[in-house]
Amino acid sequence: MTLQGCDARLASEGNVRNKWTMCAPNHCEMYQRCVSSLDRRRRYLIDEILPLFDRIFYLNPELGHVVPTATFLPYANVEIDKFSLALPSDRDRPRIVHAPTVGGIKGTPLILDALRQLESSYDFELVLVENKTHEEALQLYRSADLAIDQVLAGWYGGFAVEMMAMGKPVACYLRPEDMQFVPAAMREKLPLFNISPANLAEDLAEILDRRQEWKARGVDSRNYVETWHNPDVIAKAMLAAYATHDSRFELEAFRAKKSP
Repeated sequence: MTLQGCDARLASEGNVRNKWTMCAPNHCEMYQRCVSSLDRRRRYLIDEILPLFDRIFYLNPELGHVVPTATFLPYANVEIDKFSLALPSDRDRPRIVHAPTVGGIKGTPLILDALRQLESSYDFELVLVENKTHEEALQLYRSADLAIDQVLAGWYGGFAVEMMAMGKPVACYLRPEDMQFVPAAMREKLPLFNISPANLAEDLAEILDRRQEWKARGVDSRNYVETWHNPDVIAKAMLAAYATHDSRFELEAFRAKKSP
């Protein structure tokens, strides 16, 4: 079984464990329902159903706290070969792209407030991508110089993978307490700018001050996606897990074999 996030995320525990989280009444409209009923269903899934499976995966590192027997699985949502490189431009006014989707969960109000604080000191264009088809959204993504993903979940989402595949630098909140569940080799190569909700304006200002690094960061981002989010490599490792008696999943072994 592969866990996506809120199918096993215990909102009540996450609210207590994390200082910054989307599992809070002011961020997620489902929070009260989660703590009053859905968390019980998730606990039943974790305690009674998941032990029946040979192998369990999760896409969000936070789930490692509640499903310790499971294995982290990187996103495989991007056909990398269909994404050509579009590194940040040298235009005077950098274009920052953010895709709110569900703004409270992504921390959009916090992001917008931080950017408003910087408007008097920095010249930039903010593009909010919403109410677009996927193709329309991808065109806007390609025009970006910097992407801001999310600042509450503690990990990046599929939007960030698409942006990195294009060679865009991405800013995102990476929760330190959850990094233990990410493979060390992957953790060491993370190309994202880590921004904290506690110091969002300061962190974004520092990124704007380091614009000379954006292109190199974009190249690193593309290489990172090719290495860790390659659907072909992930599929080969998954097929091997199905074929072995102990369902062992060894992504790094297949990644190494792919190299010349």
